[in-house]
Amino acid sequence: MKIQILLCLTTLSFSSLNFAETVPATTSANFKTFTNVRVSMQRMLRSDDGRYFLDLYAGISNPHGTLHDLINQKTIAFKGVQKGDQLNLKSVSVKGEGITDEQYQLNGNLNANTGEMSAVFIAQKNNGNIPIQFRPAFTTGERPLYIFKFYGVQNTQQPYGKSLKQVEVWDKTSNKIVQSLTGFTAYPKSIGYMDVNFDGYEDIVLSDTSNERKIEDKRFIYWIYNPKINQFQRSPQLENITGFPAIHGEKQQIDFGYGQVYQVKEGLLTRLEIN
Repeated sequence: MKIQILLCLTTLSFSSLNFAETVPATTSANFKTFTNVRVSMQRMLRSDDGRYFLDLYAGISNPHGTLHDLINQKTIAFKGVQKGDQLNLKSVSVKGEGITDEQYQLNGNLNANTGEMSAVFIAQKNNGNIPIQFRPAFTTGERPLYIFKFYGVQNTQQPYGKSLKQVEVWDKTSNKIVQSLTGFTAYPKSIGYMDVNFDGYEDIVLSDTSNERKIEDKRFIYWIYNPKINQFQRSPQLENITGFPAIHGEKQQIDFGYGQVYQVKEGLLTRLEIN
């Protein structure tokens, strides 16, 4: 029997990472300001010719990504460095433990505001240099530019010594607060900023540490962006699923592990039968 979940209709009261950078903030309510929260943003990019799909994590200390050759059904993992908007990535093993026998490079300039990336794919084996123009894989209207401010509680009673309790969402252009996300207890060192429902807008994913949960329990809090109201809405349906949400944009699927693979179509999650 197929199980379907509606992603975001139920509401309960993520300098080069321009969509999701962190900034110093003043104390909100009785919470302490957290300034070292890593925002891990997954960009999903598609080449203009439709051949390549790139999952890219940039704007962090260890930029990395996975390039999918959709014609030759080949997947290449990359790690490298970033200086400003310039990315220089080299192929590694699937687990990222070492350089592959067949070596590749992916070098490019990423526009963090638009998500476009002009790159060169280099195959050292045959000295091939292939220019690739990447754009966001899922098109939308104008994408908002947000920055986040983080607040929480720090004491020995909290998981990991402190807990994230509030995320303020600020419009980077107007420098005005858009929304304040509260009502949760989350891992204080990082958040995910990724397009969970493949609508072209990034959503916020927090690691749930309420009720003595640990990150190893793989329970998450989801705030799905609703462009109709320009707000993030919490999704209790997604929170009922245990497992880390591995986003596979080239297939528009989410793999939560434990055989839980969902296909996303028109805002609905349909669980696939895995043999």
